[in-house]
Amino acid sequence: MRPIKLEITGLQSFSKKQVVDFDSLTSLGLFGIFGETGSGKSTILDAMIFAIFDEIPRTMGSKGKNIRPCLNQDSDILEVYFKFALGNDIFEITRTYKKKFSRKGEEKFEQSNPILIINKDVVADTVKNVESKIDEYFGMSVHDFTRSVVLPQGKFSEFLKLKGVDKMTMLENIFDLEKYGTKMSEKIKVRNNKLKDEITSLENQIKGKGDCSLEKINDIKENLILKENEYNTLIKNKAELEKEFNQLKELKGYFEKLDTYNDELQKLQLSEDKVNESKSLLEKHIAADSFKDLIDEIKNLKDSFIKNKGELTTSKTTLDTLNNALEVLKTKENELQMEIEKIMDELDNLKVDYNELDNLRKGDEYIRALHFKEKLLQESINSSNGLELDLDSLSKKLKENKENLKTESLNYENLEKMDTQQILQFENEVKELSNEISLIESKLKDKESLEKEIQNIDEKKVSTLCNIDNCKSKIEEISKKSLETKAFEISKSLVSGECCPVCGSKEHPNPAKDTESVDLNELEIYSKEKDQLEKALIEIDTKLNYCSDKLNELNNLKDVETLRKELSEKEISLNALKEKEKELLLKESDLKNKVSLLKNDISSISLAIDEKKLSLDKIKSKIASSEEDILKEKEKIASLNLERDSIEFIEERKTLLENMEREYREVLSRKESLNDSLRVVKDNIFKDLNEIQKINLAVVSLEEKNNHIKDSCNEKSERLKTEATTKGFNSTEEILSHIFSEEKVLELNTFIENFEKDYTKYSNLKDEILKNIDNRTFDLKRWDELSSNLEEISKEEQNLFKEVTEYKGELKRVEQLFKESKELLEKIEQLRLKQDDILILQKKFEGRKFVKFLARKRLDYIAYEASKRLQKITRGRYLLTVDNNCDFNIVDAFNSNFTRECSTLSGGETFIVSLVLALALSSQLQLKGKVQLEFFFLDEGFGTLDTSLLDRVIEILEEIRWKEKMKIGIISHVEDLKIRIPRRLEVSAAIPGETGSLIKLI
Repeated sequence: MRPIKLEITGLQSFSKKQVVDFDSLTSLGLFGIFGETGSGKSTILDAMIFAIFDEIPRTMGSKGKNIRPCLNQDSDILEVYFKFALGNDIFEITRTYKKKFSRKGEEKFEQSNPILIINKDVVADTVKNVESKIDEYFGMSVHDFTRSVVLPQGKFSEFLKLKGVDKMTMLENIFDLEKYGTKMSEKIKVRNNKLKDEITSLENQIKGKGDCSLEKINDIKENLILKENEYNTLIKNKAELEKEFNQLKELKGYFEKLDTYNDELQKLQLSEDKVNESKSLLEKHIAADSFKDLIDEIKNLKDSFIKNKGELTTSKTTLDTLNNALEVLKTKENELQMEIEKIMDELDNLKVDYNELDNLRKGDEYIRALHFKEKLLQESINSSNGLELDLDSLSKKLKENKENLKTESLNYENLEKMDTQQILQFENEVKELSNEISLIESKLKDKESLEKEIQNIDEKKVSTLCNIDNCKSKIEEISKKSLETKAFEISKSLVSGECCPVCGSKEHPNPAKDTESVDLNELEIYSKEKDQLEKALIEIDTKLNYCSDKLNELNNLKDVETLRKELSEKEISLNALKEKEKELLLKESDLKNKVSLLKNDISSISLAIDEKKLSLDKIKSKIASSEEDILKEKEKIASLNLERDSIEFIEERKTLLENMEREYREVLSRKESLNDSLRVVKDNIFKDLNEIQKINLAVVSLEEKNNHIKDSCNEKSERLKTEATTKGFNSTEEILSHIFSEEKVLELNTFIENFEKDYTKYSNLKDEILKNIDNRTFDLKRWDELSSNLEEISKEEQNLFKEVTEYKGELKRVEQLFKESKELLEKIEQLRLKQDDILILQKKFEGRKFVKFLARKRLDYIAYEASKRLQKITRGRYLLTVDNNCDFNIVDAFNSNFTRECSTLSGGETFIVSLVLALALSSQLQLKGKVQLEFFFLDEGFGTLDTSLLDRVIEILEEIRWKEKMKIGIISHVEDLKIRIPRRLEVSAAIPGETGSLIKLI
């Protein structure tokens, strides 16, 4: 997390909006916020916490309705805008509280919906949603935040002083270790159950595949080999017979073709005269075809003349016909009018009483419905009697099955029960022993390497002690020489009778002698080397103690052989219990099946009885309904007031009235038809008059055309006669008889060509066949014998091929099943190995042991990281450790490594230890990766440090800033710090009645 910009309005001493530009403020890495006590320095820190978490932990009752005390008295609004970076994401949060007054004048303080913007997109705009998103990205509470990242007043040493349980809880929350506790146990449990289900499913799949053993596969292979040998022998014999058969078949085909070719040639010889005749006809056709166009012209003229003449005759005839038809139509018009008048008189005599006819029709419908319902009533009564008989039979059967169920259920209850808990206990003990043996064996392998490591550490310790002794002797030697040099310098200035500044004597009989000069830089080098060696010795002792404790644990391990013997005994007992359990389960399954079948029968019979009863109730209800319907029908018939209510009377009277109605409708229809006919006659008279006029005009036109056609036809006929005589034709009919159609000409040419082609083809084929026969003869008896033998062999071949195919299919199926079963068994074995690992894990994660282990490891590492900085600040004096209760202790290297509680530290020492712990915790959060920390804030404690210690703290903070690229902020009123921190923010205290706190960047 890296702050970018902060805007504060109306919070505590800030009445007007003040802006903090963190990009400029943190440009040099280390920065400070300075001002008088009460000027509002810590309020800047409060504003940042308030923007993120909607809380100000420094102020009591600062959440929800109790935020009122944080509002500046001169402001009606409290608003904080905070912009910061988290990794590559830019966050912007705005929180606002407004002062309002009710109708009664009471002051209220209401919160507006906060707004959270990530990368310029609004992602939340309600209190709950913003809180959820902040928790998602930060993963820590406000309390954890103020213990490790932003340390306001009163919170700086809280992590140091937290007791063991609270400290571990805080670490679990910050580092999200709960996922390794209950959640992980649940996941392991679910995974274990899933593995059990998978194993059971795979075992059921193997059972479902049936017998697919190697013995069965070998039996199928033996039978297949026998059948294949038999089949191959048969194929060999068949091939020899087929060879001879094919030779005879080929010869037979030759003789058959020879007969065919001879027949074809004889047929062609018979049609030779016809071919010559066809050739002559073609020659005549060519000569006659040259007159075709002239003949067609003459014919067309004659046809036109005849056609026109016919049309003229037709027109005249039509004219006469139309005149006659006109007279007929006029006569018919008069007749139709007279007939319509007669029909009108007849309609007046035919009238029907429609009310009576309607009643008769209803009466017929009601009486027929009555008879039908009486029939349905009788059928329902018969069905009811049948259902009652079925119910008696089913009740007896139900009683019998219930007695049988009672007997079988008693047998099931009396069946011996297996103690599954005992089996589970044995299985768990076996697994625990196996795991324990594996664990001990793995630990014993580490024992030898651990002993070597202890030996190396001892050697290193002896070497380090020797080096420390050498440094001490060198330091003593140089110090002694330095004293002698100083004494010589003093002795040079001694005057007889004056007091010696060392011993006070006025006499100086033995003054100090001159010695070699001493290099004080060498003394400082040996002192630093001694300090480094002492630090290294502390680390060596710590590591040696740890390795010794580990070795003691390994020496106290149980005997492996004893555990293996115990494991073998328990496995034997477990197998015996499982065999017994299997027998009991088979018996239990058999009884369960019987009971289940009886229950199903009872259930189905009960269901059938219920259905029968329901049907019986429906039928009885139907009978009652039918009786009511019959009464209603009788009432309807009575309401019609018929003379008689018999079907026969109603039919007779209804038929009479319907016939009268039908006759009336027929006469009426006849009248309408006559009216239509009269209209048609009048229309036809008008049409005929128009047609007569048109035909008269057409007759005159046709007579003129015929005279012209007659003259043209006589001229062309004379020309045809003259030209035809020159080419040997005596008449037009003879010419036309020799003009053939294209199809006929094509037919004659094709006939001639086919004859010549076929004659040549069959002659050549005959010669070729005679050459192939080569004077051989065809043995018909041998042909029939071979055909019969091949037919029998083919049938036998089909049967053998079918058997071989079936054996191959069965072999392939069984081998596939065997392969699948083998794969399933391998999967089951792998799943069981995984299940064993899961059970070991399940035991490891019981009771939050792993969470506590991880939290302790985190705490140890934080203490280790804090100790490195603490040693540097205190020049190797203090080392931070964690006791068995997870409380921090201080090891004083300058006091024989004496260990004491942190509560014994002075104020300055407490500040230093709290600082290094907070820095270590922040580094761990950085490594955790959920909150990428890029800054660290301190708000107290620097006033308790002397100048030397303050310099070392600043030096450490600078080193952190440089190495870890972290922005570090300090809030203080200590003037000496201003000189050491070049980039700072000055906060001016508020002036009552004039202005609030003001911020200035320097």
